[in-house]
Amino acid sequence: MTFEHMLFDSSGTLSRKEFWLAHVILFPMEMTCAALFRVQDNYLCTLNPTTAMGQLYYASLGLLTLVFCFMWYCVVIKRLRAKGRGHLSFFAYAVPILATLSVLAPHFPFECSVSLADRALYLSALVPFWLIYFIDLGIWTKSKAQPA
Repeated sequence: MTFEHMLFDSSGTLSRKEFWLAHVILFPMEMTCAALFRVQDNYLCTLNPTTAMGQLYYASLGLLTLVFCFMWYCVVIKRLRAKGRGHLSFFAYAVPILATLSVLAPHFPFECSVSLADRALYLSALVPFWLIYFIDLGIWTKSKAQPA
């Protein structure tokens, strides 16, 4: 499976190995992009969203968030399909994904100096959701019926 198909195509299925490989690719990319947008005392983060530069900053942040949401969707929906489950199950896994993206991205204009300790506290509250996510999608395989 190619990188593009794994992260940007929602058709097909993902094996457990491909699921973990996708996360090995996604997590560092997401953390790097979040760090670029959320540097402590970042000048860009304090830009007024009514100015052209501020609009460019927040538009690029929104676009990046949409791209990451789409990549997560493609990975999760293919893994759910491999486990014999449908699109409705995706919404249970959207909670940790969207909450994590929300914690990592600036929430409001002019408030981008959230300390690392505060971010760690917010992310620690999401640990149970991520455990369920990884245990269900990444560790257990679909049980196959035994022939009688």
